[in-house]
Amino acid sequence: MVVRDIVLASASPRRRELIKKIKCVNPIFTVTDAEETVLPTAQATATVNARKKGELAAEHTRLPVLAFDTVVGLGTRVFGKPTSREEAISMFETLCGHTHEVVTAVFLKVGEKIIEKFEKTSVTFGAFNARLVYNYVDSGAPYDKAGGYNIDDPQIKPLIERVDGDYYNVVGLPVALTEKLIEENLFYGEDGDCA
Repeated sequence: MVVRDIVLASASPRRRELIKKIKCVNPIFTVTDAEETVLPTAQATATVNARKKGELAAEHTRLPVLAFDTVVGLGTRVFGKPTSREEAISMFETLCGHTHEVVTAVFLKVGEKIIEKFEKTSVTFGAFNARLVYNYVDSGAPYDKAGGYNIDDPQIKPLIERVDGDYYNVVGLPVALTEKLIEENLFYGEDGDCA
């Protein structure tokens, strides 16, 4: 099996674990200090932020660069990472009882070529549960997560009624889409297969 080095521009421990599901890459982790932007839609916000991270990382390497940004959207509202207890609780009050979209943008730079795609997953929360939400927020868990939650956290699972689409996308790295982009752009001429 051919394995290619690729720079993953992410500080997220969840992404660093998920990238290991893609067998044909050897991730080299780097962190960028890209300032996050909020635009009118979740898709636009995620795309711009993934691009910023990827372009900053690409300034320091000739290796292929992979970057992601995950944003939660409900109607016209875009939810990034909460910065206070009040904001985190407010996010749950808004998201509970509704279906929201989780959008993860993927930025891949190979040489001079830039590929940008995104994955959308719908997540439905049940009714607001004050005790569950307050305990979760007070644990400190929401502050580095889009929408204030990690779908893998056991204490949040009782709120989740359904997930439609790529579960890993909600965690922060759409594995199937990312693997496809890597195969198409790093392994072209090799039957598009890294397995």
